[in-house]
Amino acid sequence: MKSKFLISLITLLIASHLQLFAYNGSDLFTSNCVACHTIGKGKLVGPDLKGVESYRSEKWLLKWIKSSQSLVQAGDTAAVKLFADNSNIPMPDQALNEDQIKAILNFIKVGGAEVVATSTNTASPQNTKVASADSVSSQNTTVNPAIQKKIEPASSGSSLLNMFSFTEYLLFFLVLFMLLIIYVLGTSLKRLMEK
Repeated sequence: MKSKFLISLITLLIASHLQLFAYNGSDLFTSNCVACHTIGKGKLVGPDLKGVESYRSEKWLLKWIKSSQSLVQAGDTAAVKLFADNSNIPMPDQALNEDQIKAILNFIKVGGAEVVATSTNTASPQNTKVASADSVSSQNTTVNPAIQKKIEPASSGSSLLNMFSFTEYLLFFLVLFMLLIIYVLGTSLKRLMEK
């Protein structure tokens, strides 16, 4: 009984520590942000994010990225101004956890513009993701027809292989391998103790 508890505890500790290193800010930025934002290359659909950590707190950015419209509707003055400065186009809610958002913010902070610049330059305007026409029209705003395109949710059409980065898969298999080793060692110790 003690060995099962110990194995479970070790597994939880390993998984929680490995998860901190699993998120790649560059990959997350490219898959979630690059369609609307740049880092040091000027405004796209949304504002340029270079230096965002210097004028917004991490706590505020976490709230904004998870649900910008919640902050706007709550009357947050910075959120209302940012919304108005960007033609009242709502930033879509991001289905990211805090660690993923922090990885993106760290990527922006260290100047990820060089890594993202090539993917921004190769993206055609037809592929640019913006808020869906339905969500924009529900805000009773006027949107430039050149950018008013209906998009599919990021998860639709994605295969299981594209859901996670290579690093996340590698860490997942590493954890599974370590669990197997712990299990084998635990059963071996149990057999030795019974003899």
